[in-house]
Amino acid sequence: MLFYKKGGHLIKLLKPWNIIVLIAFTLLFIYDYFPNVPLTGTVSNRVLIILIIGVFLLSLMFKKFNKTNNKEILAWQIIMTLYIIFLMGLFTILGGQSSAGIAFNNAFFLGVLLLSLFDMYSLWKKVKMSEA
Repeated sequence: MLFYKKGGHLIKLLKPWNIIVLIAFTLLFIYDYFPNVPLTGTVSNRVLIILIIGVFLLSLMFKKFNKTNNKEILAWQIIMTLYIIFLMGLFTILGGQSSAGIAFNNAFFLGVLLLSLFDMYSLWKKVKMSEA
């Protein structure tokens, strides 16, 4: 199975840097959908965005030292895509509305989602070919 590693579970795919990114994305979505929540003032949007970009750049710098393969990258892409869709749905159900316009009926969001799905499909084909 795609998410299962020998002797491990899905949670083992989440490395500390990945968890930091998930928390930062969650806070950004909370700030966007519920701008009047008292939590909004704790960590600024700029700090969270710089944190996400920093983690991304560090992962690129240390990519050659990481032992990640296409299967793990695909799993991470699927997790992030589903997580973002989950957050959008949950916050919409809870009565929030995106102040940035991130919504299921936004053409830009749908375009990015389609590109992401195409990328995941291409990577999935590579994984299947390497396993054969």
